[in-house]
Amino acid sequence: MNKNDLLNSSKRLMQLALGELGSSDQQADVIVLHVGVAIEHALKAHLCSIDASLVVDGRDLPSLLHAADRGELAKKPLPMIKTIGAVDAFSRVSQILDKDQLGVKPEEFRLIADARNGVAHIGIHGTEELEGLLGIGIKIADAILNEMGENPAEYWGDFSSLRERILDTKRRADLIRIEAMKVRALKALEERFGARDTEERRAAIASAEQHSMVTGQGKAMRPCPSCSNQGWVGGDFDTVFPNGEEPQVVIITHCFLCSVCGFALDGYLLRYFAALYEDIPMGPAATFAYADGGAHEDLWMNLAADYGDERRRREDDDALRAQIEGV
Repeated sequence: MNKNDLLNSSKRLMQLALGELGSSDQQADVIVLHVGVAIEHALKAHLCSIDASLVVDGRDLPSLLHAADRGELAKKPLPMIKTIGAVDAFSRVSQILDKDQLGVKPEEFRLIADARNGVAHIGIHGTEELEGLLGIGIKIADAILNEMGENPAEYWGDFSSLRERILDTKRRADLIRIEAMKVRALKALEERFGARDTEERRAAIASAEQHSMVTGQGKAMRPCPSCSNQGWVGGDFDTVFPNGEEPQVVIITHCFLCSVCGFALDGYLLRYFAALYEDIPMGPAATFAYADGGAHEDLWMNLAADYGDERRRREDDDALRAQIEGV
């Protein structure tokens, strides 16, 4: 279990997937399955480049022993060790790399994971999102190769030009889709509020701007890319640790919705708009409070309390063991 083996496996599976693309009997399920496993192995290769223990199930001692290169002490062979799943691997890598480095949000990666699981468990997968899945997979692979200092030409091999075409085609399709969405939103705006600029119209729009229907733990107002009125971005709270500064709470955005014209974006398309995609700072974690009054630092306090309880239990166990052995 090492970085090189995982990366070579990822390369082989990715090239098998791209080789299937466009063939006369193209099978979408084969492509999705290979891409899904290729990305999982690439994520785990990056984790292994830091330490092999990051890819194993921490609750399984034999797996930890193999990760520590002490497999001779384990009661099971290496092929039977328990490792984390693809979603957990992505979560760990996304916490190690900066958001802009990875360029893919959890809900976007879920598309790959869910599609691969759909193939693996029930043997079906629709073809309509195939290019989108490939584009997301390519972004993740590129980010990991760059972070590990690997040569992209070796990974993509004869499929380097196809990789570029997939990204370009996907980008063009996304931009066309976004422009069509803008046109529909502007038509909806005119139907709802009329075309004439009147005092009543401005008041109605100002009132509509205040209504948020986005999901997530946090939200903030941002100009709508379609009608330029105020819409809402939604997302979940997270803690970041700036260099040399105290922990800060941010909203990791995953959606946008304009209550005026109805223009909506999810995490997949949100990245085309930097002002909507960027994290929203909410202040120091030590003083941040949720809407219900709960403190963000409660999480860290609870973790500290749990650690203290566990340490006291170990001390009690040691004392009891010493008492028994002394009898």
